Amino acid sequence: MTRLATTLFAGLVFGLTAFSALGHAHGDDDHSRDAAASATPAAPRLVAESSELELVATATERTLTIYLDSITTTAPVDGAKIDVMGEGIPAATAKEVGNGTYELEADWVHEPGTKALTFTVATEGSMDLLAGMLVISVEAEESGAVAGWRSLLARPELWLLALTIGLGGFFLGFAFRPARLPPDDTGVESAPSQKPERSLRNAAEIVLIAVVAAAALPDLSRAHEGHDHGEAAAPAAPGSGPVKLPNGEVFLPKPTQRLLHVRTAPAVIEKAQSGTELIGTVIADPAHEGRVQAPMDGQIELAAGSVSYVGKKVEAGEVLVLLAPAMPVYERGTLAQVTADVEGKLRIAEQKLARLTRISGEYIPQREIDDTKEEIASLREQKRVLEPKNTERLELKAPVSGIISVATVRPGQVVSARDTLFEIVDPKRLWIEAIGIHGTDDENPVSAATAVDAEGHRIPLTFVGRAPALRQQALPLLFSVDEPHASLGIGGTVKVLIRHGAPVEGIVLPDAAVVRAPNGLPQVWIKVAPERFAARPVRTAPLDGERVVVMFGLAKGDRVVVEAAELINQVR
Repeated sequence: MTRLATTLFAGLVFGLTAFSALGHAHGDDDHSRDAAASATPAAPRLVAESSELELVATATERTLTIYLDSITTTAPVDGAKIDVMGEGIPAATAKEVGNGTYELEADWVHEPGTKALTFTVATEGSMDLLAGMLVISVEAEESGAVAGWRSLLARPELWLLALTIGLGGFFLGFAFRPARLPPDDTGVESAPSQKPERSLRNAAEIVLIAVVAAAALPDLSRAHEGHDHGEAAAPAAPGSGPVKLPNGEVFLPKPTQRLLHVRTAPAVIEKAQSGTELIGTVIADPAHEGRVQAPMDGQIELAAGSVSYVGKKVEAGEVLVLLAPAMPVYERGTLAQVTADVEGKLRIAEQKLARLTRISGEYIPQREIDDTKEEIASLREQKRVLEPKNTERLELKAPVSGIISVATVRPGQVVSARDTLFEIVDPKRLWIEAIGIHGTDDENPVSAATAVDAEGHRIPLTFVGRAPALRQQALPLLFSVDEPHASLGIGGTVKVLIRHGAPVEGIVLPDAAVVRAPNGLPQVWIKVAPERFAARPVRTAPLDGERVVVMFGLAKGDRVVVEAAELINQVR
């Protein structure tokens, strides 16, 4: 029983020791293995710059790929002649493959070592000489088997496991060795009983040493997030894809730059008026807006067999609808009485004229006959005016040319006096009313204004004037739309950018060059190397719908990304 218990105890101890050694180096803490798995092999690269050009060359197998760009705009340079030479390397001319990319087939590209290359670049009207070092490491030529064995031998948990297994084998071999038979001499009885005790003590000492070693050695592999890992490993070189580096910069290889259409521009300090952003409402030009109202109570009737509708284009003076006046009963009686009186007087006058005509001569003066004729003509005119009152229709005409924006009439509808029936506006004559700010007076006028609608269209404006009275604790500013866009609708809300005040010094950039950092602050991306970009926080002010003024954060000469900045901002 003593040997069996000892064996079980030793097995338990060794099992716990082995599992603890492996458990300390779990998946989250095996940083060397994770780094090796995540590292992307980087192709050997050469970077060279001149005052006008930047060149990046990469070596893959037996091909040297050359990317040639403008150093100021990052635009690919096509149509160039590139001659490549170096010490021990024969001169050769790269072949153009398009989009600023050139290729050179050579056996020396595959050979490890450091190669000093010189590039003679001849473009239209100029010639540049660029040089650089292309390092092709020997490690890139090693076989995968050797690299695999090296990675295995570099893992401390495997050495710890081997040590534990070795100690366990030694303990088992020592604990289960054959026991010696006691001698025939009965005088010596204590020796056999002392040897098992001594063996157990030796085994216990071995177990103790194994436990202490297992507890001490795995400390290097136990370290996890928030603990000491020893010396930090050198950052791995970026691979062939875009990646955000630990210092916050973005590595963007030349093929990706061409795919994203990255373009840069040098920062130039200039004077410009900073802008102010306002909220405006689209209104109609007062001189080209008209309303049609009912002059009296009546009933709507169609004009020319059709009714005017919203969106119909009309001209000034065009009949929109007919209005049949509504007449009360008592007015109808009065009208009938007046009509009968006029008709009676007309008959009497006609009879009088007939008698005077028969008796004409020296007895009847001509003057009396003429007066009677004039009386008859007057009575006939009165009758003509009174007769159509019951059937008269008023023509309601368009006061201005434009498009009907409001139509609230239907055939047979009864309307009251001063009811608005139609509203007509000219869509090419629009204004914008913006709630302004103090300071836009005659001494500090608005020099330029731009409206930006919800779809991002930039619409130039002309400042008309401002109201002297406050509205919503601000000054209403009026602008006329120079070139109306189809997206503008009366009553719609737009963003108005005005420029006024003293000029300030700053760097004018396209609005697309300013992006948002993860903390929400504005930033721009500048080019610090042919394939590296760094973010710079900036303070900006609006200029118009397409540009901003950077007043802080950039220096003169910085190569600012003006196209594809938002795409670079998304690289992780």
